[in-house]
Amino acid sequence: MLPATPDNGARLAAILPTGLAGLAAANGRDPVETLERATGWSFSADGGSLTDRIVPMQSFVLVVVDGLGHANLRERAAYARTISRMQQRRIETVIPSTTGAALTTLTTGRLPGEHGLLGYRIKHPRAGIVSTLKDWEGIDEPRDWQRSEPLFDLASSLGARPVALGRPAHRTGGLTEAILRGADYVAGQRIDDRVAELSRILRGGERVCAYLYVDELDRAAHRYGAGSDEWARALESLDAALESLFRSLPGGTGLVVTADHGIVDVPAHAQVMLDDVPGALDEVEAVGGEPRFRSLYLRPGADAAAAARRIAEREGTRAVVATREDAAAAGWFGSIDEDGLARIGDVLIAARKRVAYYSSHDDPKSLAMVGQHGGLSEEERGVPLAVAGALEGTGFASAVATAAKFS
Repeated sequence: MLPATPDNGARLAAILPTGLAGLAAANGRDPVETLERATGWSFSADGGSLTDRIVPMQSFVLVVVDGLGHANLRERAAYARTISRMQQRRIETVIPSTTGAALTTLTTGRLPGEHGLLGYRIKHPRAGIVSTLKDWEGIDEPRDWQRSEPLFDLASSLGARPVALGRPAHRTGGLTEAILRGADYVAGQRIDDRVAELSRILRGGERVCAYLYVDELDRAAHRYGAGSDEWARALESLDAALESLFRSLPGGTGLVVTADHGIVDVPAHAQVMLDDVPGALDEVEAVGGEPRFRSLYLRPGADAAAAARRIAEREGTRAVVATREDAAAAGWFGSIDEDGLARIGDVLIAARKRVAYYSSHDDPKSLAMVGQHGGLSEEERGVPLAVAGALEGTGFASAVATAAKFS
């Protein structure tokens, strides 16, 4: 029996829509109607009580820190005194707990089964196994590949300028177009640069809906581990920049800090080569996913249930092994259609313990990764929902949770 998923990322999906509802309320618009437009969910059964929880805002800022898990933050709280003082709670990210799937959920308000970016490496009908982060050149119709509209045009219709802030390297590219279209892109190489640009924009007097992306922690984690000094220094830099931002935050501006996933450090001796696991790659045509959420594409006619049982018997409690149909039925991805199912493997291996699954086809450089994510552990799936500014002391988190119940 697959593990229960009381939160399959629905609260993560509801953050930006709830912020937009607050912008709508401050502009004389119906906040529940805005929520429905943003999420595709119907709130008719409880719209009145949800309206009471919406916080009107002149501007809304969503800070997304790649790789800042709730557990990671608690373990290194001494390096993040500003963030740690924020009103916050733990929520859960999407399955798999990986960047492409989670960032798309954050900017579209839709779960992976609907937006279609269901992992790190998934199957495109013509291009084959591709990375959702970087392999977009062979995809002729990106809007069919990432199937949900980002919410920045909706922000604009509510009278707020949509702005996305990130590193210059992320200004263009397939994923940027897929998840940030409709927003003005403002580049800053360092965390301080991006936060300074955001502060300048907020002080300019116009209403703003801003998305600030910080990837320095994730990069440090992959190379050195979340327990490293390098990761702690990146967290400290972020915290200092946010403290400066908070001091100059204009009145009526609500700010949320969250993340796409947490990080677990996997030692080299815990790397499992699937080629060496008897029967694991029998009838496997291609290996997708990532080391902590493997997606096995079987040859036509292969018995996926039998393959899943065979691997599960070998792996025991180290991983959850499931057919994609069973995972979908358990609600892992939200609502998902046949096109979405075809993107993921017939058999899924989702790590729970501190292990990582590799095959001989993987890039040797990936074996050097220390910090990893994608799996079902508490550390990977738990992310913070922290609020500041106009949202401090309010029921914003409660509104997010209420909205998520309708997913």
